[in-house]
Amino acid sequence: MEKYLVFESKEQAERVIPLNQIKKIRIGKEEFCLAHTINGFVAFEKNCPHMGDDLSKGKINSLGEVVCPWHSYRFSLTLGDECENRCDGLQTYRTDWENGQLHVFV
Repeated sequence: MEKYLVFESKEQAERVIPLNQIKKIRIGKEEFCLAHTINGFVAFEKNCPHMGDDLSKGKINSLGEVVCPWHSYRFSLTLGDECENRCDGLQTYRTDWENGQLHVFV
């Protein structure tokens, strides 16, 4: 598992990714999604486990789930589980604030 610096400050993170939005992040050869939720920033794999659509084009619903734009599969952003157990779960990655900077562990 590698640690990647994503944002230098909370203000920068909130400016780039507003509340309830998702952004695809590329650092070197790694690519993942980062969502800004009511509970903070959450990182997860960029492709839907169901059919591989780009989850950065998805939405975050009121339950704190990412909703795939293709078939509307819903994935918990805390556990990664698909909400109706129709496919494999979503790979989530640990995020951590260190010295005011946001890091993701992929």
